[in-house]
Amino acid sequence: MTLVAAACAVCGGAAFDAVFPSTISDPETDPAAYFSSSRRRAGYLNIVRCRECRLMLTSPRDDDATLGRVYAELADVEYAEEEDNRQLTAEDHCSLVTACLPGRGLLLDVGCATGVFAGVAHQRGWTVTGLDASAWATARARAQHPGVTFVTGSVEATRFHPATFAAITLWDVMEHVPSPLNTLRQLHQSLLPGGCLFLNLPNAESLVARCMGRHWILLLREHLWYFSPPTLTRLLATAGFEVISIRTNRVRFSVANVLGRSAQYRHPLAGMAKRFARSRWLRHQAVRFPIGEMTVVARRRA
Repeated sequence: MTLVAAACAVCGGAAFDAVFPSTISDPETDPAAYFSSSRRRAGYLNIVRCRECRLMLTSPRDDDATLGRVYAELADVEYAEEEDNRQLTAEDHCSLVTACLPGRGLLLDVGCATGVFAGVAHQRGWTVTGLDASAWATARARAQHPGVTFVTGSVEATRFHPATFAAITLWDVMEHVPSPLNTLRQLHQSLLPGGCLFLNLPNAESLVARCMGRHWILLLREHLWYFSPPTLTRLLATAGFEVISIRTNRVRFSVANVLGRSAQYRHPLAGMAKRFARSRWLRHQAVRFPIGEMTVVARRRA
């Protein structure tokens, strides 16, 4: 693996101000340990801010080859154990999509993971294709949702016919992709004129992010970009989209999952949190709260 300097995803700038120093003392040791809900360690590399457009980003970051390998080999068991709670979140997301596009049609779910949202959308009348880099995730998705087409790969490596989909969703994806503008431009081509793009991602200007500072729980090695409404709107406009709405998202997790994530950080109660995270009863007790995310709807311009 290699750490590489990143250019700004929004304006292409290379002049940055330091924001938060890295919390990882051994960045070249098993990067995969810091990825996904099943991460064994929590931490982040240096986070900086672009002087021109104010985008926050990770730099230096893991190189594209490392990222591709980690995501292709990813088996996120902790994610799968939260599928009941993720089902409720998927239903909320699907209601948003259908409210914007009541006519249904073809839908592409990028970063579909184990197919929870894709399955809900299929049940509600959409013809769904799910795309994910993880072979483990798409295999599980195919077994659980036989009515949905699942493809293993990345947006860049997978070619869909132009003007195919009425809707494209990226739930918790855009902060991970190495080249957001290239990804968005390719998705723009795959959308029908007037089709909609739906995203959920961290909001660096959220109240939670500003209050927590360097302790914000969404500061993670796997997150390459920390967009705000202005920086994301600018990026989407460059790729040919107009923003329709931006709203705050409240996540839903089991208490066991929250404790398990807490145990990934070094603190005096980490051992106790890890023990309680194994509780089956707490796995079924859900909480919903804001962590500094935004849900965005954008329309393809002609």
